[in-house]
Amino acid sequence: MALTESILVWLHLIAATFWVGGMLFLSLVAVPLIKKSSNPATAQREFVSQARRFRKLVWIALFFLALTGTILLPNVVNVSEPFVKWPSSVLIKLTLVLLLIVVSLAHDRFIGPKVRTLKHKPTSELVVGEKLLLRISPIIGRLTLLLGLAILFVAVVMVRT
Repeated sequence: MALTESILVWLHLIAATFWVGGMLFLSLVAVPLIKKSSNPATAQREFVSQARRFRKLVWIALFFLALTGTILLPNVVNVSEPFVKWPSSVLIKLTLVLLLIVVSLAHDRFIGPKVRTLKHKPTSELVVGEKLLLRISPIIGRLTLLLGLAILFVAVVMVRT
């Protein structure tokens, strides 16, 4: 493995570590702290502030993952061959990455802002769809974490086959 390729793999792994590690931290450390806080409203505002800052950095990490992954892809597959000839692990990983990007964009650009607005409305004024959105919003966050962990697992399988 050439030095340049090693550096690209290293950058790819750092970005993945930051991204998944940050999601694990938020879900396993920050959220439980909010639930135990003596002042939940203040803790919630602090969490939202941290999550917004993290979100900006996650998109940078995802950019580096996509960039380095694209550059490294020819080391794993013959990119001139049709997709159907690529190993299934590569296709699964790419599909999961695209799904993650779609879910993350939906969460960051549409669901999150709508939920922040809905939290300011009295519960009695919420329509059924708004109540449902408030309930599924945390699930979307967990889905991104699960997708991230699945991508890491498939990546391990991919380099081992």
